[in-house]
Amino acid sequence: MGYQWSRRIREAFLGDESARLAALHEYGVLDTPADAELAAVVRVAAVLAGVPTATLNLLDEHRQCQLTTVGFEGADSARSDSMCQVVVDTGLPVHVADASLDHRFAANPWVTGQLARVRGYASVPLITPDGHVLGTLCAFDTMAREFTDTQITAMEDLATVVLALFERRKQARTTAALAVEAQAARTLAEGYAGQVEARQELTDAVHESIDVAIVVCDETGRLSMFNRAAREWHGLDPDAGLDSADWAGRYSLFARDGRTPLAVPEIPLFRALHEGKVVDQEIVIARVGRPPVRVVCTGRAMRRADGSLLGAVVAMSDVTVERAQRRELADRERLLTTVLDTAQDAFVVTDPDGVVTRWNPAAEAMFGWTSIEAVGRRLEELVFPQRADGESLLARAALGSTRLVRVPARRRDGTGLLVELSLAPFTWQGEKRFHAFLRDVTEREAARERLAMANSELAAANDELDRFTAMVAHDLKSPLTAISAYAEVFADSAEHGPSEAKAISAITRAAHRMTSMIDDLLDHARACHEPLSLRSLDLDTVVDDLAAELRAARDHVTITRDHLPAVPAHPTLLRQVMANLLGNAVKYVAPGVDPRVHVSAETTDGWVTLRITDNGIGISEESRDKVFALFHREHAGAGYQGTGIGLSTCKRIIDRHGGRIWIEPAPGGGTRACFTIPSRSHTAPPQRAGDDRQAVHRT
Repeated sequence: MGYQWSRRIREAFLGDESARLAALHEYGVLDTPADAELAAVVRVAAVLAGVPTATLNLLDEHRQCQLTTVGFEGADSARSDSMCQVVVDTGLPVHVADASLDHRFAANPWVTGQLARVRGYASVPLITPDGHVLGTLCAFDTMAREFTDTQITAMEDLATVVLALFERRKQARTTAALAVEAQAARTLAEGYAGQVEARQELTDAVHESIDVAIVVCDETGRLSMFNRAAREWHGLDPDAGLDSADWAGRYSLFARDGRTPLAVPEIPLFRALHEGKVVDQEIVIARVGRPPVRVVCTGRAMRRADGSLLGAVVAMSDVTVERAQRRELADRERLLTTVLDTAQDAFVVTDPDGVVTRWNPAAEAMFGWTSIEAVGRRLEELVFPQRADGESLLARAALGSTRLVRVPARRRDGTGLLVELSLAPFTWQGEKRFHAFLRDVTEREAARERLAMANSELAAANDELDRFTAMVAHDLKSPLTAISAYAEVFADSAEHGPSEAKAISAITRAAHRMTSMIDDLLDHARACHEPLSLRSLDLDTVVDDLAAELRAARDHVTITRDHLPAVPAHPTLLRQVMANLLGNAVKYVAPGVDPRVHVSAETTDGWVTLRITDNGIGISEESRDKVFALFHREHAGAGYQGTGIGLSTCKRIIDRHGGRIWIEPAPGGGTRACFTIPSRSHTAPPQRAGDDRQAVHRT
């Protein structure tokens, strides 16, 4: 076809705009999804033109409608912004290597970057057989490029294919309309052959091939035909003897609320018969025991060639799912609105320029601006003081670098606050926007600083106290040693009466208790300050050595163990833990009871759990956490010696190893002391749990 054909058409093209618009609307393609064939033509156009993007544009009174696109998401735009208006005005193909250098396009928003950055541009007209230019087949690129005459000619050929597809669609509609008219004419003709034959012929015509329900009545209002879909929805065949007053009850017809039975004048078939037509009336078919079917009804009266009434036909389309989806979408929107309006965090939406389009009540409370006052103003103007570096938060968000940050902000009255800001871009109807959640963390940050300062001061005080304890304990130990030595010398140097011997014995016992307490205090201080140098420690050897020491110091002591793993630990400190726990297990037994102690271990998820189970006097439930406090003595005054420091020291050592320690009752009485220690690396300790397994004893 080429340019020659286009020039011939141009002569016929110069008709008025109203005729062009009438031709465009006659094709019925505006606002209708493009079929696969049109989409294929546009894809071929992009390939032939050698560009990544192409579109099929139709221009009506006010807009450019991108019917189908390739390479980008199409949308409607103002006709005044259309580059293809030049083609529609002239009826000739247009192609430029760089639209930004062409005076016709340089200021166009599709070129400047407002809508796109078109450079290489080729467009051919869609011309009807009557010479009306409906729009264009357009191919373009963001890079400058030349287009050959062969490419333009090929695009013109494709434009001819598009018009042929439009014509076919129009003819299909015409054929369908003619088919309806033909059906009415056939119904009229068959009426002369008898009602039964007419009903059968009509049923055969519509048959079972469509999912749209068709109901028909004759001119007297007698039901004459239901197709398959109608029979399924109503659950009944048409009853020709049924009066129209009984239609709603018999066929379960309800208003759109699904509860109100349809009045006779509101029944779509009745309206079509008596009013001439019914358009998009929504009703509900609600059979008992079946899910309701929501339908949209369109119909009209049918007339014979002489104009006399023949009857009426109504088509019903099932919109149950569509309406349910609409309701669900509306419910979700209401839910989202409710959540955002009741959220404690401020929620704000802005356009690409940072102008506020949404401002929830929490934002009103936080910053003092009402929604009416805030919408239409820039977010940074309302909330954020000018940054020293001049960088926009929206610019950072567009690059994905402002997901969750703390930034200073200001209220309407000028007072400052610190907010935790989550700002991110999103796309709404093809336009980039930003949404932000803002949380006032002013008081939280101040409290955190106060807590950090208090913790620092507490840690310093604890360190100072530990150093003081170690120093005092060390300084007291020397005079106590001298007291003990002189008491022993005095006891051995001469004969003493009973009162003097008793006094010397009391002095010696008191000195020994004080020495024991000082040793425990030194151990406690060392547990905090000694460097934690870890190496593999064989727990079997540790327990065996301690058991031998305890059996040597006291008769009838039984200490057994399972096989225990080697663990990474500070040897001296962990041995001290085992010595304290085993020593307590042997010490705190009832009078006349021989101590029996069993040590077991379990390894799970990188942690070793040690359990020391005894047959002692036990610890009450309310005291199981108190025993780890410094100087707490659970059985003070009951004839058991102790300083109340040992378990506190154990807890410090286990804490430094990253584990935890606790007390639980032993099965059958007594106490079970448990602690965890990492077998490989420091992770969160496992949850405390009972040990129901039977231990394997060995002596």
